[in-house]
Amino acid sequence: MIFGDKVSIGLVGIPSSGKTTIFNLLTKLTAEVAPYPFTTKSKNHGIMVMYEPRLKTLSEILKSSDVKYPAVEIVDVAGLIKGAHKGEGLGNEFLSYIRPLDAISYVLRYLETVPHIDGTNHIKRDFEVLIYEIAMSDLQIVERRKEKLKKSASVGDKVAKEKMKVLERIEEAIENFSKEGKFKVELSSEEDKRLCALELKELQLISSKPYFILINTDLGKNEWDSLKEGLPESEIIVCDALSEMDVDEAEVRSFGITPLRELITSVVKKILDLVIFFTGFEGKELRSWITKNGTTVYETAGMIHSDMQKGFISADVANFAEYKNCRSDKQAYEKGLFKTVGRDYIIQDGDIVRIKFKI
Repeated sequence: MIFGDKVSIGLVGIPSSGKTTIFNLLTKLTAEVAPYPFTTKSKNHGIMVMYEPRLKTLSEILKSSDVKYPAVEIVDVAGLIKGAHKGEGLGNEFLSYIRPLDAISYVLRYLETVPHIDGTNHIKRDFEVLIYEIAMSDLQIVERRKEKLKKSASVGDKVAKEKMKVLERIEEAIENFSKEGKFKVELSSEEDKRLCALELKELQLISSKPYFILINTDLGKNEWDSLKEGLPESEIIVCDALSEMDVDEAEVRSFGITPLRELITSVVKKILDLVIFFTGFEGKELRSWITKNGTTVYETAGMIHSDMQKGFISADVANFAEYKNCRSDKQAYEKGLFKTVGRDYIIQDGDIVRIKFKI
């Protein structure tokens, strides 16, 4: 999968977990926040600028006219409660907004200053509610898909029968996710795996998406590690979103805390297996791009502009780790840091890429 200038994540949590405070902190917007459940009635949508300090160094060397940062599109939907798939609370109809997204953040809470909808803070219980409700919603989607295929399968359609078999394996993976927070489809044949990939792409199951856990708390930092106990082995971030709202990132660091934007940038890159590369010439626009690890320079040429891919000749590539020590772009060329590569070159994180092409 090739991305471009942004990736997308959805915030999923119970009511009053601090999702909207986190959304506002990351996007610098002002969605309504209140100390009572169901403040978010539909969705909030915004953009978080990724933490990418390499761009400042590059722009100084290149004397860039403009700088375009990589971004994370964030969607915050109404909170889920136990029984949401049956219509409890605001139900789960708003999950449709996050089905097309690249990854999920399950927002959990341990807040002493904000009442819990169930009366007590219990992080593991809340996580189990979320994954169960997500799983039940996904099972409803798979069941509807099976109903569409049943008629064709009953009259001997071989492909429909194979898809039905694959959907049964997908259902098993969803049920496992509802219990353990892990989604894995067990298949043996390459054809079944191909059909499975096609079905998952079409169904947009939330349980199949990469995810990380975000614990929002008002406890002191010395208690943060204990909040992770009982949760699955996945990427977990702990933050005090409300406190971060009132200070800038430099002040957050002065307290020995890594700002949430930086933590989310790092974990999103990890769970989606991303690399960030850069394009730009001296005195021109400097731009960052996001792509999947393992992507070729030829594929990224098409991501930047279709004409670049059609007329691709070669590319000059240098990596930030060496380039950052240069005083100018000219010096980087004099040192031989730019290497000419062909279409099969695999893009590395931090590459500065200049594509040669003819129209």
